[in-house]
This record gives sequence, C-alpha cells and structure tokens, in this order.
Amino acid sequence: MRTDRERRPSVDQAPFSGRSEDTRPVAFFRAVYQAFQQAEQVAGGQVDRYYTIGGHTIRLRFAGPALVPFVTPALAHLAAGPDQPPALTVCIWDSASTHIRMPSPPWNEVDYARGGDMWRFSNERFSALFQPDVSIMNMLDSEKDRAIYWVCDYRDLRFYEMASPLRTLLYWWMGGHDRQMVHAAATGNSKGGVLIAGKGGSGKSSTSLVCLQSGLLYVGDNYVLLSQDPTPFAHSLYNSCTLHAPHMHQRFPWLVAKTSNREKLDAEKALLFLHDHYPESVATGVPIKAILLPEITHQSMTRLRRISPAQSLVSLAPSSILNLSTAGEEDFRYLASFVRRVPSYVLELGTDLTAIPGEILGLLSTLGNES
Repeated sequence: MRTDRERRPSVDQAPFSGRSEDTRPVAFFRAVYQAFQQAEQVAGGQVDRYYTIGGHTIRLRFAGPALVPFVTPALAHLAAGPDQPPALTVCIWDSASTHIRMPSPPWNEVDYARGGDMWRFSNERFSALFQPDVSIMNMLDSEKDRAIYWVCDYRDLRFYEMASPLRTLLYWWMGGHDRQMVHAAATGNSKGGVLIAGKGGSGKSSTSLVCLQSGLLYVGDNYVLLSQDPTPFAHSLYNSCTLHAPHMHQRFPWLVAKTSNREKLDAEKALLFLHDHYPESVATGVPIKAILLPEITHQSMTRLRRISPAQSLVSLAPSSILNLSTAGEEDFRYLASFVRRVPSYVLELGTDLTAIPGEILGLLSTLGNES
C-alpha cells in the first residue's frame, strides 16, 4: 500500500516553507477546526451523513444544513449508517450561513479573495488547497484522518462542485489508502465491468449513459476509484453525470426532464443525479476486465480494436493527472501498473449509439470465458 508520504509529493509550497520544524501548519489547522466547531454552535448543532466510499466509512459532519443539499446528492447511492467508526471525518461549513469566517492564515502572502491566486501546501501530515474561483478551502490532516471543507458562500457553488463534491479531499485521502482516483467512467454487470477513459469530448459520457438502459450497471461518469488488490476494481464515487445541453437534447432527450439545473443550461452543463431516477441501475463498483478508450469515428459500425498497455496509458493518464490537483509521478506509476493488469481496446463509436452495449456485453462474455 502506498503511504501518505509516498503518495503526495511536496507541491508548490509558496508561501509555506514545508519544513518539519515549522509549527505554523499545526497551529493553523487547529484554528480552522476551532472555527468549524464555532460554526456548529451557531448553526445549532451538527448534521451527520455517512457513506461507504472505496470500502471505507466516511463521515460528513456539517455545521448546520446549508451545504447538505449541495454535497450529498452525488453520493446518495453510497449512503450508510453510523454502524462502523469512520475512517475519515470531513468537517464542512460555510461562512454565509454561520457567519464564522475562515481564520486568517499565518502567512501574509495568502488571502481568500475571489479571483486571487490558487495556493496549496503539502507535507508529511497536512495538505491544503484554496480554490479562489469559488472560494473553497480543502484541508486534510492525514495523522488525525480529519478533513476540512470550507465554502465562503454555499450559494456560489458551481454545478461541477455539486457533480463531484469533496473531490480533492477524497483524492488525497484515498491515495494514502491504496485507492487511485481516475478521470474515467465505468459500467458492467455480474460478469465484470469496463473502465471507460478518455479526454473530454471523446464519447466517455455518451458510452456510459447509453448503457444505462441496457442491463449494464452505471458505476460513474467522470471519476471513479481504482484498486488492484486482489484484482483490478472500479469503486463508484458519484452517481452524477454532466452533459452539454445540445448534446443531451440530441442524443438523450429522455434525460432532459431529469436534469437538476434546467433553468441554468444557457451557462452550465446539464447536471443529473442518476440514483434519483435509476437506483436499481447504479452500482457501487465492478471488477474491471478491460479498459475502453472511446473514439468518435462518424462511421456506421461500432467495433473494438485491441491496443497495447502503453497506448492505453497515453490516453488514460494525462486526463486524470490534469483533472486532479497535485497529481504527479506516483499517480502515473499507479495507472501504468493498472493498464498492465487488463486488456485495452479502442471503442470505435458508430453513429448508432444503441450498438455500444452489445459490444461491451460481448466483450465481457468473451473475457469471462477466457478467465
């Protein structure tokens, strides 16, 4: 298992020194946690939600209800009870509803101004990332298995944050527990499943969505968690899906009425929470038997073409590393190991999308017979 130290390299540390003798990170994280506790008191107590993510019990501890409807819908299919002690607790609050501000950092160069500079820090114990476009702070104390997710104003959360909430925190923590977040989709059935990878616009979302009504299970659209021990496996993270509105109207008109942000489609992608509408078709994970790389061909037929692990890695790694803040060499090595475990194919997408599930089902049947 990759340790936290191995997993998260020191990144751009300015204005932080990152030195082990520097006590400022400890003091700052303590001050932020105390601010969260004050926010709980102001909000009248905490709201707890539990989820099983990647085989681990994760507790979301909200300071009041304001952020609950923004964070929880994408995770609804993974909901669990408080039966097991949480492996990770994420403390969540916003300043707009609680009037508790994020403490000022002890580094003069840092502020929380919207439109300012993104800043981040990582050492053996702590990681922090501030996103100025939406004024969100992500913080993780890996020694205490405690994370902080602070939002300046819950009303400013963008659709992509609702589609994949807590993504940075889960990426950091899961990376220290033998789980690799990857920018990919996944689908499958009792025979196993396929990982569907590729950059935006390659047909990844279309491939996963067209399988939704075919008997194949939906595991994820944009992000899933991978594990390799004992066998390659894709764990579901989110039941959400995002689509450009014109594409949805053209290819998936039956999803239009299920869109959660219909009034904002002139400025945002369509956002759907599939567990709300197809709970029996959303799975928590599948064993991965193959990797598929969709390719739009504008030809009539849909077909599979076998490729090498190296060719697969060239398509899988860049989109994942670019979409995950602080991702780097260790992520690349993990993905290189994963692509060597299962065969890879280009899925040449024909104009008839309804042919896609049949190709995937045929592949799974063939690979099942070979195992």
